[in-house]
This record gives sequence, C-alpha cells and structure tokens, in this order.
Amino acid sequence: MDKIQVKEIMIPILNYVTVQKENSLFEVLQSLELSRKSEKEHAHRDAIVVDANGVFIGKLTMIDVFRALEPNYIKLEQQQEKGTLSAEWVMKAAKDFNLWIEPTQTICERGSRLKVSDVMHTPEKMEYIKETATLDKALHLYVMGIHQPLIVNNEDGKVTGVLRFGDVFEAIRQRLLNCSSA
Repeated sequence: MDKIQVKEIMIPILNYVTVQKENSLFEVLQSLELSRKSEKEHAHRDAIVVDANGVFIGKLTMIDVFRALEPNYIKLEQQQEKGTLSAEWVMKAAKDFNLWIEPTQTICERGSRLKVSDVMHTPEKMEYIKETATLDKALHLYVMGIHQPLIVNNEDGKVTGVLRFGDVFEAIRQRLLNCSSA
C-alpha cells in the first residue's frame, strides 16, 4: 500500500460537484442528483464549495446537511464530552435534545431557506492531504475519524482533487483480491 499515491485514486476537482456559497441547499441537492444519474459508479454525495473564481473554500458533506436540518445538534455538540460514545448515551441525547421529532414539512421548509454558506464545512488542516502522500496515510486519517472526504492539494497548496473513503476502500479491496493465496 505504501507505493500507491493519493493522486492515483483521487477524483480530480474538475470532475467533482462544485457549488458556490450563494447557492441554495436545494440547488446543491439538484446538482448531486444530476451527478447520481450520470456517474452511476462514482456518484457524489458531497460537494466542493468554490468562490466566484473557482478557488476552493470548503466542502458540504452529508453530515453537514443533516446537522443543518436538525439545529439541536449544535446544543448536543456543546454538551458532548470527549471520548467514546455509548449507544445508551447517544439514544438518551437524541431524546433529551428532541432530535428529528419535527414533521417532515418543517424540515423541508428549513432546508429550503438554507444557503451553502449556512451548511458548508471549512476543512481543518488535518482534512487536507498531499497528492503525493501514500494511501496508508489517507487510510490512517480516515480510521482516526477525519471529517470526510479528504481534500487533496499539490505541493503549492492548490486543491487538485477529492479523496473519498469509499474510493480508498475500493483500491485496497481490489489489491487484496489480487493477492495470491498462500
């Protein structure tokens, strides 16, 4: 695995769904639907946020959308202690914070008012990986809990692609299947 570079399996930024901060969440969902219909094998579930010049400024993931649709997650995150979560704690928190109890219509109305800027995630330093990094480094970042997908940049710091966890798994799965039986 140490010889496989990120750039070999990343999705180039030009091939990824991109949106701008001013777009509505509905427009993002439409773009993702178009991607799903045209890219059956590699449909995107996340979008890259770019400025008016096409320069990367953030990402919008499934988790970001769900957190925006259920604002009580903000309260929950403020209360959450660091460490391992038990199933009991998670379910108690869902009840205590009234998560997802609103009717679908209310959630739809909230979603229709959201802009990308309300929902997007500005990646932290750990969420970037160099295109020359090896696959084992990317895998380690994912296993340790990095907010996916990873943003791939070149030596100059310019964003060149996106590395999804599923694509990392697929690359490893294919190599394991090609191993000869001992």
